[in-house]
Amino acid sequence: MTAEGKKNLIDLLSESQSVTLAALQGIDGETLIYAQSDWTVRDIIGHLATWDRQSAKSLRAYREGSEYSIPDLGEDEDDFNQQAVLEQRALTSQQVFAEWDQTRADFQAAVQEIPMELFPGDLLYPWGDERGDIAKLVEFMVEHDTEHRDEIVKAIQESQKG
Repeated sequence: MTAEGKKNLIDLLSESQSVTLAALQGIDGETLIYAQSDWTVRDIIGHLATWDRQSAKSLRAYREGSEYSIPDLGEDEDDFNQQAVLEQRALTSQQVFAEWDQTRADFQAAVQEIPMELFPGDLLYPWGDERGDIAKLVEFMVEHDTEHRDEIVKAIQESQKG
């Protein structure tokens, strides 16, 4: 990994967040997106913040020569995700968006703090049953952003048809 490659990963995280925020312009944070789980736009943003936080923890543990994964996650992340969303419902939509901004900045800082010689290494991802390099973790998280952004946009478009 080169310094330019590291910068590209950080920029990729920034760009992904910017595209998501642009797609959400004018959309009420309380808009229901997933009826089956009762998740709103703000819940999904809180979910993204949760995973950015967990990714930063894995990166920092790796940098320090240890490993981190979410304790007692098990094979099904649904309970963890739902619990995190329920805890974030105590926050306003504005606070949830601010939290995502902070956790994304923290994730980017964690990438920046990794010494170049550790980039090709093998770290434990926060979900605990997969390992890989830093670039792949960033790619996974950007794909995660994209997946949820696309689902939000689709749900909004469907609701406007009716």
